[in-house]
Amino acid sequence: MITTPEVPSILVGLGTFGAKVVRRVLDERAEALGRGGADDDDALLSSIVVERAPRPDAVAAKVIEEARSLLAHPRLVRARDRRSAEGLTRLHIFVVANLADDARESLGEVLAHVERRLLRELSPIFESFRTGAERNLVVLPLLAMPHPAAHPDGEALIATVRALSRQLAARPARARAVPQLFLIEDVAEFSVLGDAELSQCVRNFLTLLLYSLSSVGPVAQLLYGDAPEEPLATFVCAVSELPRRALTTYATDAICLEVCDAVLEREGDDVSLPEIDALEEVELAAFDEPRDADRDVLELLNRYYPEVRRDPEPRWWERAEALRDRYGPDPGDPSRDDAQPAPEPPVGWALTRMREIEKSWRMLQRRRFDDAIGGERERIAKDRDATLAGIRRRVDEALWSDPDPDAFRRAGLLLQRMERAVSLRLEDAIRDRDAALPVPPPSFETFRDAHAGFMDAARRKPDLARVVFYGLLFTAAGVLFAPIVLRAIAEALSIEPSAWQSPWLRERGWLTALVVSGAGVGAFLGLHHRKAHLAVRDAFHDMFDALTNTVTGLRDSVLEYFASRLRLAREVARVEALLAVRSAIAADAERLTLVDRAARRARSHLLESLRAVRVERDAEGRLDPSGLFGQGEEALVESMLPPEAKEHLASLLPVSMRDGRVRDTLFALARDQRYRHRWREEVPFTSLAALRGAAWSHAEPAAMWDPLEMPESADATTRALAGFARRQARSLHVALNVSGHDMRDASGTTVA
Repeated sequence: MITTPEVPSILVGLGTFGAKVVRRVLDERAEALGRGGADDDDALLSSIVVERAPRPDAVAAKVIEEARSLLAHPRLVRARDRRSAEGLTRLHIFVVANLADDARESLGEVLAHVERRLLRELSPIFESFRTGAERNLVVLPLLAMPHPAAHPDGEALIATVRALSRQLAARPARARAVPQLFLIEDVAEFSVLGDAELSQCVRNFLTLLLYSLSSVGPVAQLLYGDAPEEPLATFVCAVSELPRRALTTYATDAICLEVCDAVLEREGDDVSLPEIDALEEVELAAFDEPRDADRDVLELLNRYYPEVRRDPEPRWWERAEALRDRYGPDPGDPSRDDAQPAPEPPVGWALTRMREIEKSWRMLQRRRFDDAIGGERERIAKDRDATLAGIRRRVDEALWSDPDPDAFRRAGLLLQRMERAVSLRLEDAIRDRDAALPVPPPSFETFRDAHAGFMDAARRKPDLARVVFYGLLFTAAGVLFAPIVLRAIAEALSIEPSAWQSPWLRERGWLTALVVSGAGVGAFLGLHHRKAHLAVRDAFHDMFDALTNTVTGLRDSVLEYFASRLRLAREVARVEALLAVRSAIAADAERLTLVDRAARRARSHLLESLRAVRVERDAEGRLDPSGLFGQGEEALVESMLPPEAKEHLASLLPVSMRDGRVRDTLFALARDQRYRHRWREEVPFTSLAALRGAAWSHAEPAAMWDPLEMPESADATTRALAGFARRQARSLHVALNVSGHDMRDASGTTVA
């Protein structure tokens, strides 16, 4: 169909009838432009539609506005360059109305206002000395009316026609831009034209004047008439045209329907996806990476926690009172050697150490530990994002790396398996999270008990000076009293004075007593003191071990407190990450479901579109284009395609190339719409325009097929045109002017 008017034109539709005709002409042009027609940016066509009670001044103002836009210099330069046109600038204004509508009363004033303002405000273009057939401005009314004798307002109709005729005839030639008035009644000589036929007739004639005026021989006579003083003219117009719009719809929608059918007919789940295992092991396994919470918290404690410094071991000669004062004060009873409980509340050195630990613990809890948990959550979030990116990349590759109908099945199976794998890991993560219970803060009970034990050991340790004093006292007593005992032993044993034992028992008995008592007392007291010192030393180490374990021990410690919370935070973050991954997979699966629904909806719309051009689908799924041939539903608009055209159309869309067309269309759709990156935001198959655009390269040969190009179809088309001419001539009883095939007219021939 030709989409560019030969002359800049404005369509003015007045009333319901005029609006309907103008909208149909514009809709047909828009559909032609949408299916491979010319660019509409510089179109030399505009329209004005006023359905109810048109005001003459408002209509004239709108016409002037549209005329200035159509005749703008940049637009005319581009239009003349395309057509290589020269000469005067012309402007055609077609006013379409039915005298039975509300437009009848103001029609004369509308024509007068439009004519007067155009000639006055655009007078340098439409010079007044050009009159009659030389006038390059034409305001042409195309009017329909019911037969006056059969209409209640018949007298008013007759009066309106007479008034319009007198108004036009009385207009001076220099001020006249309405050359004549075209009028058609609903009662013709041989038949009655219904509302549909009237609309078709006016549409046919208007289309002829817009796009094919140059193909009519006597153009001046058609536009200006032979008798300016009798400006009333009539017309009747039937067309046999190449149904370019219907043919384009059939070719394009048939391929789109093949694509939708191929996508929806996918079945089975036998697709082999060996990379699924690798995906689970490599990408999902990132959530199973072993992490030692104790080690991480210990590193944190070593970095930010004050080191527990051990004091030097107590020396063996240190007094117990000094130890108790240094690590005390000791509230216990020093006269008792049994174990005494730790003081409540803690005091002295123990309280100071406990407060140091609590201070560092609270500082770590308020600041550094939150950073550690935040870093851990960030690490898991990175693993989550990396996993999501990997899954999305694989789904995108499965769908769009080599688009074909099975790609949607492969992607769906991939998502199903991934969702199962993630769900299993999520169950394990939830169990681990529920098992990771936080422990209470350290109670210091072990340290306090160890400190109390050290105090007990210090109280039990004897004072070294006293030990030495009592040892010397016992030795002196032995020296004083032991010689008497030794002499008695010598006498009792009858030891001879000459025996070697005698001097040590008699004369040097004091020395023997000194050595024996000193050695015995020294050994006894030394062992007792050493045992007490070792007990103090062991209690000392136990106390500092308990203090260290309060910070870094595995139980009842700062380490356990923070490690349990870090472990819980990790498990919570892991569960959240797996939930996010599963949600993303479910969202992709839902998108695939939406793709399926969109394809079904698109198939339904395509079938409706094909039925609108009388193409039906049989029970086996094949399309029957027989409705494109011969007489259609409109009496005055027939198709010039003969029934033999069905075979030619089938050869342009061979069934054997169906799979190739489907793959190419899917590839073009993915490329043009960038679905590899956008299919989650814009569901494929929701835009029929995009789908038809992707199918156009394969549909174009059939959509733009000209039956007069091939001898076989040209003969059949000629016979169809001859039959149309005979049939319409018998009914309309007018001479039909059959024009030859116009090479510039992509819609075929026009018969008037």
